[in-house]
Amino acid sequence: MRRRHWWLLLILAWLTACRGVLEVRFEREPAPSASPLGKVAYIAGGDVWVADLDTGQQTRLTRDGRNGHPQWSASGEWIAYYKDDKLWVVWVSTGQEIPISEVPVQEFAWSPTEDQLAYFSLSLGLLMWEPGRRDSKMILDPKEGFINHLAWDFTGGRLAWECENGGERHLQVFSMGKAATTLFTAEGMNRVPRLAGWSIDDQWLLAWIGPASALAQADGLPLCLIPATGGPPRCLEQKMLLYADWLSWSPVGQLAFISGGGRETWVNKGLAIVDPASLTVRQLIDPAEQAPIQPAFSPDGKYLAYSAGPPTPVEAAYAQRDTALAQRHIHVIDLSSGQRRQLTNDDHFRDERPLWSYDGRHILFVRLGEQGTSLWLMDAGGSHLRPVVSELTPKPDPMGEYGHVNWQALWDWWRPSLKIR
Repeated sequence: MRRRHWWLLLILAWLTACRGVLEVRFEREPAPSASPLGKVAYIAGGDVWVADLDTGQQTRLTRDGRNGHPQWSASGEWIAYYKDDKLWVVWVSTGQEIPISEVPVQEFAWSPTEDQLAYFSLSLGLLMWEPGRRDSKMILDPKEGFINHLAWDFTGGRLAWECENGGERHLQVFSMGKAATTLFTAEGMNRVPRLAGWSIDDQWLLAWIGPASALAQADGLPLCLIPATGGPPRCLEQKMLLYADWLSWSPVGQLAFISGGGRETWVNKGLAIVDPASLTVRQLIDPAEQAPIQPAFSPDGKYLAYSAGPPTPVEAAYAQRDTALAQRHIHVIDLSSGQRRQLTNDDHFRDERPLWSYDGRHILFVRLGEQGTSLWLMDAGGSHLRPVVSELTPKPDPMGEYGHVNWQALWDWWRPSLKIR
């Protein structure tokens, strides 16, 4: 009996030990949680609104119906926007509006890392504003020239722009606390630069270079990479249209772009990736397969989301225009396999400008329909579609500029990064 009792105690002890191991194991494997989705600043009825994608709350920040082009600051605490042609900001947490300039402003851009707002006024020059400052700091005197297309590098340490002065056109770069330097000067009127932005590693300044003719630029120019330390530009052979939202950088430094000349955005357009170091181009979508626009790399660089309609022959460009534009939907391509998947397919809507959440689990995009324009959110695989902003107004012309709609005039998405969280 004592031996049997001893064996029973041993078995019970063994079971208890196993149970303890199992309990500890399950406690250390909690279900993964989704990252915050952030906030959307958008224009409805000519006013600035904010939609919190995590709580569903929507807040109206202006009430005069005269506003457009909202842009978030890096912290998500401020929104800059045009009120008519003047520059204003609003402190989101309090709703306090602050006029930045009492005269017209032609360009403005927030730093991607700090709450610093650069803006250019023809009468004031290039200036910098920061929350808490009574006055803006002058960066460039208006006598130095007319500035176009401000572009911060990804670290927020340098600001680039196009400058026109006395008939000469330059690309210049300004580092905080230093004088502006010229990286490229136009060689006559056939080699004029149009600034596109920076490479993700900040080693290259991107610009389209070609004739100054508006007609030539409307049909596309080659994209060129200019060393940030100085040197001659290196240009792609392909032409592309001059839209910054047709470029997207992967985390490892590859550039996705929409290739193909011709101002019609639904004709002769393809999707490709280029390696900046070698200028080696990998064609992902041929113009005979689809008419893609607005590529967007996933945060891990494994996928590209884009909008696309059916391919349209050049000879039928305008006969099939309305059908081609109306059939634009959101697609994703797996870069390792080349497989493509269509995520939206509702014939009542035209879907454009897909953007990824910071964790890569969701895609936000804009929908045009007969009833209006709205913003929708879906899982990265295309499921759980739901509207998050029911109205973007004034409703843009669906034709836009030969089929390109400037969505940045109507909405901007602030996504909390891992660094901020």
